[in-house]
Amino acid sequence: MRPLSEFPLSERRRVAWVLTDIDDTLTSGGRLPAVAYAALERLQGAGLRVVPITGRPAGWCDHIARMWPVDAVVGENGAFYFW
Repeated sequence: MRPLSEFPLSERRRVAWVLTDIDDTLTSGGRLPAVAYAALERLQGAGLRVVPITGRPAGWCDHIARMWPVDAVVGENGAFYFW
């Protein structure tokens, strides 16, 4: 892995989607810290599509899709999605 500073700006501008895990990636100790929520908001504000991907069940994913600043959620390890 190389530092983000080595990622050319022209290539960074081509990024359109951010896909991320939730547990222990966005969350810490089972909680979503304010700094992570704010980062999701900034990504959306920058015009990127944000999609968490998780093993969590539908009820959790429905809540995440409705309450978090994301464009969609893939749940149960790819079994479904909400947007």
